[in-house]
Amino acid sequence: MRLTRTLLWNADTRKTELLHTPVNALPLGWEEKGNILGRCITQVMKDVQHFGVTLNPTFYLSDAYGCVEGTTNIGLGFWDADQDLREIRRDVKEQMRDEADLVLLLKHEVGHAFCYAYKLYRLKEFRQLFQVEGNYFRSYPDGNTYKPDPFSKDFVNPDYDHYAQKHPDDDFAETFSVVVDPAEAWRGRYGGRPGALRKLTFVLRLIKQYSKKKPLLESDSQPLHMPVSDIKQTVAEFFHISRRRYLAAAEGFMDPELLQIFAKPDRLKSETITASLLVARSRVFIEQVVKRRANIKDKHLVSDILDKINERVRDLGLVYRQRDEARVLAELLALVLIKARNFALFNTFRNHMS
Repeated sequence: MRLTRTLLWNADTRKTELLHTPVNALPLGWEEKGNILGRCITQVMKDVQHFGVTLNPTFYLSDAYGCVEGTTNIGLGFWDADQDLREIRRDVKEQMRDEADLVLLLKHEVGHAFCYAYKLYRLKEFRQLFQVEGNYFRSYPDGNTYKPDPFSKDFVNPDYDHYAQKHPDDDFAETFSVVVDPAEAWRGRYGGRPGALRKLTFVLRLIKQYSKKKPLLESDSQPLHMPVSDIKQTVAEFFHISRRRYLAAAEGFMDPELLQIFAKPDRLKSETITASLLVARSRVFIEQVVKRRANIKDKHLVSDILDKINERVRDLGLVYRQRDEARVLAELLALVLIKARNFALFNTFRNHMS
């Protein structure tokens, strides 16, 4: 790849752009080829279907992982839908779930959904085996804190965090996540833990018994908890990280300059024109002027800068007023001229001319 494009689209540039972006404006999805979240969801559903499970939970991007209480809606941490967001979260939390971790986590959440879909927590044997006391959803420990017994043989422990000991709801979900392993490795691992083995065989029986039945819940009427469309914070605000974290090497970061030239739609009350339309209409003119004025020999340089600008004004949804077009075009031309001149002189797009 050309050095110009390498710099304009480097990882630090994109991370800086992301930090300035409201979460609900992020272009996210897990259906793209190669997306780790998409691969994990596919693997999880393949594994549970291996055991005959026909339930199709609703997966949606959210502010955290979790199955909404009493529903089959499963929230997914939005950051795992994008590699750069995963790295930003790793830099903040000093952890990043790998594929195996995500598969196990998602199986746990599908376990919650399976339990809720058939209201298994109402079964007498279920309540006895998982020691349910009182209201199933109102008996979680205060602050979600718990003191596990690391030597107990009554619980599965797939993540080595003793999470199954937190509450019967999580005990079932953890047990479910262990059971839905096509290799059924749990039979050997938990052979010497009679309490855990009893739960595992019980959950396997429930899966076979209920998988072909119609769920007791209507998925369309179930609520979502904090979908990404409701998260108005910027990525920096959400992760409590400085927006300047990656700025030093963010060669292609032009948002502040572009926001001085153009505007967000909600800032202008009169009829507006999209900034990307101006970039497209003026492209040839800007390239000719900049190459002549700055004596640019690189035939790709100005074009690459304009590609980057066009991408950002489109992603930011920037606009301008028709009556301001002469000013806007002049300022856009000046910006491209400065960026091109900086690169021609210093091999960088950072500002050396102020």
